[in-house]
Amino acid sequence: MADEPKKVIVQASRVDDSILPPGISLAYRLYIIQQGGDLKNVADASNNANDLAYQATLKNQEQDVTLADHELRLSNLRIEVDNHELRITSNTSAITLLNDRVGLVEGNVSTIQSDLSALTGRVTATETAISTLEGDYVSKSATTSQTLSSPLNVTTSYSVGGTKVIGARQTGWTAATGTALLGAFNANQSYSAGATYTQADIQALATGLMQARQRIKALEDMVRTHGLIA
Repeated sequence: MADEPKKVIVQASRVDDSILPPGISLAYRLYIIQQGGDLKNVADASNNANDLAYQATLKNQEQDVTLADHELRLSNLRIEVDNHELRITSNTSAITLLNDRVGLVEGNVSTIQSDLSALTGRVTATETAISTLEGDYVSKSATTSQTLSSPLNVTTSYSVGGTKVIGARQTGWTAATGTALLGAFNANQSYSAGATYTQADIQALATGLMQARQRIKALEDMVRTHGLIA
């Protein structure tokens, strides 16, 4: 390692009239004094140059340390680069194998896409069938009201809680004739009758009997319309 830098300081001795010997002419005295001022300027300039050289030497030493560190880091980087080259070579081989596998996968994907296209058509057909089925679906466990848009054909009968409520149609009934009574009438209507029947008593009873028969016909018409009898 080079020697440590040192500062060099140039000093100029002061020259004035008091140190000059007697008998020297005034012009020469002034010349000598002027030369002393010039030497002072030269010393100052030399000291400035010396200081700049000293600072430059210190800076060079710092840069030497930095360069040494850079050389070490570059050496380490060279080792890393060599390692990267080995890894790149290994990766290149792996990429080649991967390309082969990707080609195989692409072939499989093409086959899957064809199968998926066929499956999509079958799913669409299935969805159409399900939509049709949902339109005709009746659930045995549903508790909400369900609606059928077409007649429901039952082989034997309808039951509620295990008890038959509607069975097969009864035949052999002859349809009643006359007017059916659908309006209101008093089921608690009573009829008075004296010891000797009057025309009015008989007429009231006849009217009540006719109303009852008309209501019976109305009920028969309703049952026949619903298909319980024929």
